[in-house]
Amino acid sequence: MERTHRLRADRAWLPTGVRRSTQLVTGAVWAGTGAAIAGILAVTPLALVLWKGFLLGGAGAALVGDRAGRAMLRRQIARMTRGELALADVDTRPEGELVVVRGTIEADTTLRGLLVDVEGVYRRLTVAAGGTWVHEAAVDFTLVDERGDRILIQAAGARWLVPPRELVTYPAARLAAEHVPKRVRALVRSRTEVEATERVLEVGTAVQIVGYKTTSPDVAGGVVDYRLPPQRATLCSGPELPLVITRLDDLEA
Repeated sequence: MERTHRLRADRAWLPTGVRRSTQLVTGAVWAGTGAAIAGILAVTPLALVLWKGFLLGGAGAALVGDRAGRAMLRRQIARMTRGELALADVDTRPEGELVVVRGTIEADTTLRGLLVDVEGVYRRLTVAAGGTWVHEAAVDFTLVDERGDRILIQAAGARWLVPPRELVTYPAARLAAEHVPKRVRALVRSRTEVEATERVLEVGTAVQIVGYKTTSPDVAGGVVDYRLPPQRATLCSGPELPLVITRLDDLEA
């Protein structure tokens, strides 16, 4: 899986109702903070001398608002499923059912970051160049739980939910090398510096995944029909939602 899109379209895949609820929660935090600041200024105009504090308060509101919005987003997505399943139970679910599971990432094939020297199964690069862009790439991987049960994860169409991170200035040449995807190289063409940030989802990371149940051929899987190769339960993107990945460490962030 590989795609490049503008940051403003980063959550265009969300169902309209889920996107609206998330925006309302984030907006409510901002509105509450703005009203509080306005009230302080109305009562104490001299508080303007504390403008640095208000700026910090606004930054804090942005952080809190984003956290609240992401928490609402996760809850809304989870409500579309029938609750969290153990990996061993995924095989019992009907084809096409939307489920949520947790486990640790394993992979035989990985990809490397473009800015960070890390290998993993998903990379997400944000670049400020004629607007803010997001480049993502991912490979299929295996999810394993503490009991040793495994399912396969198909990366096509997947989305990785991550908290925001401040952009850092890099030499544009870092994103102009031949191994960098053409779309990314085009973004930094004729630039000497570029503001960017990158995350890589590493093997061994504990994650929560929401996806649609299907099966895939796997030599280590179970035999369900002598006419078919061994199969293993698999999660993939579907008609209403893409496959959604969240690090467990980010669930409460």
